[in-house]
Amino acid sequence: MARLAMEPNERFEIQLSHVCNNRCVFCVSGQMTELRMAKPTPLDDVKAKFDEARKRGITKATIMGGEPTIHPTFFPTVEYAIELGFSTIVIFTNGVRLDKQAFVDRIMEIGKDKLQWRISIQGWDRETHDFTTKKPGAFDRIIAGLETLTELGQYISCNMCVVEQNYRSLVKLPDMVSKYPIQQVHLDMVRPRDSGVRTEDYLDGIMPDYADLGRVMRQMFEGLDAKAPGFNINVGNLPFCQLPDWAHRIHHGGNKTYTVSAEGPGKLSVVAWDKYEDKRSDKLKLDSCGSCVFERRCDGFFGLYAKRRGTEQFLPVSREKLRRSDPEQRTFIHQIDAALVAMVRERFAGWHLHSANDSEFDRWARQTWAHEDGGRAQLTFLPRDAPGGGDAEHRDFVARVDTWTGVDESQVIELLGGVVERMAAVLTTGLATGLVTGLATGLDGESPNHGIRVAPTTARLAQRRGLPDHTANIAPAIMAGLRRIAGHRSEHGSIVGWQLHSSEPRGRGAAVRFTGPNNASSTLQLLVSDAGKVSGKWAFGPGDEQAKRKLALAITQLLRPPTRAPGSAVGARRGALS
Repeated sequence: MARLAMEPNERFEIQLSHVCNNRCVFCVSGQMTELRMAKPTPLDDVKAKFDEARKRGITKATIMGGEPTIHPTFFPTVEYAIELGFSTIVIFTNGVRLDKQAFVDRIMEIGKDKLQWRISIQGWDRETHDFTTKKPGAFDRIIAGLETLTELGQYISCNMCVVEQNYRSLVKLPDMVSKYPIQQVHLDMVRPRDSGVRTEDYLDGIMPDYADLGRVMRQMFEGLDAKAPGFNINVGNLPFCQLPDWAHRIHHGGNKTYTVSAEGPGKLSVVAWDKYEDKRSDKLKLDSCGSCVFERRCDGFFGLYAKRRGTEQFLPVSREKLRRSDPEQRTFIHQIDAALVAMVRERFAGWHLHSANDSEFDRWARQTWAHEDGGRAQLTFLPRDAPGGGDAEHRDFVARVDTWTGVDESQVIELLGGVVERMAAVLTTGLATGLVTGLATGLDGESPNHGIRVAPTTARLAQRRGLPDHTANIAPAIMAGLRRIAGHRSEHGSIVGWQLHSSEPRGRGAAVRFTGPNNASSTLQLLVSDAGKVSGKWAFGPGDEQAKRKLALAITQLLRPPTRAPGSAVGARRGALS
């Protein structure tokens, strides 16, 4: 089965034209084709846009329509994209040609290993899809296409525009993704402004009621949990307050996208634009939204929806209400979001926040902190029940130090302790700034430690990294090397997939055991001569030979003392674990 590579920082999307064989109830392309206003775009114009995107360093392109596969320049466009060096070409199609063997053979010959397929499914059963697309037989062609692409080992994702006509079929989605190797599904709320030239009554008629949609989606998510647990599905532009306990599946915005659209008959937009910025332009938010736990990540709701349906259903959700309704912490990032944001303003002990990232779907948040003397440390925050616990633990999260460089362990502990205390204060009191001293008993009868259950210590930091408990007899050069190895530990193994599992004193040296991919293991016996020179002897266990070779090279580099300028303050501060 084809696998999806890590998403690039910027993507390129191009709409070849509005020409389409379907007449979807929500789509401007079908309307323009029906009115004979859609025309093919000259190949040279398309190539010029690919040239611009490649010059920006973009390597992933999505080819859209209308229906791109019926565009006369479709094959030459794919060929040109591959010639330019695009590593991934996503074909966004309604599947109209996927039941034709000649088409499949030709596109596979052009770029089988570089293709991904995004199938437009507008209903999860035959009746709904054909009704929404106004094209009898369209669903059967998609099924034939799914079977063909599956046999060819192609990567498949699906997209659906959620409208009144099709949203009830979402309860059947779990059966479909269980039957076919669909890797991901995106459900996007219909946007009135993208639906062509329609009357307000028509647009109102294709918008689903968000409250009932939430009920159907909850049933769909529960079905997925039962039939395809962990399946990658996300919902675009649904106000979070309509489905708060599944908020980790909702998003507004996305990866930076360099978009070229079809602006008229046979013409492309002159200037590429960011489609996610544009999607915010016709949404509204209420004053009361400011008190909602989702406020920072939610763009609001469409103005036409508010005009025709009112705004009474858009009620703010408090953090504590979300926490109580979601004890399993599916919405983990939303539950701690206020504390993560508060860290931007924090400065303590020479540290400041350099960068931050998070994944609502995978439930992690990551921060990189910079020290005024040039050091770096990366912290990761996970749900409270994360296997293996953390270097510090709170009622709502565990915190781990992934990596650190240029600072000693005491400074790392100082950083972690400060961050956890400040985050705990925000989550307990709702304050957005520093720790409040002398606070009375907090929520759930907590003591004034603001829900901190395990405070960070150098001993815990060492123990969780497999460093020896007793270090007095180990040569300083060896301990320094072990600390550098421990400082490069990460959740997925930053030592080319390996982790330091344990280490034990052996006289002035140490025996260090590493665990790696597919249960591989290797042991390194570290020795030190009377002259203070460190040497090592490997005992490699089972595992891939190349992986073991990479481990040996990486550890050699980490054991080599860092080169520092004379009188370096950071070098002078390197301390011992206690």
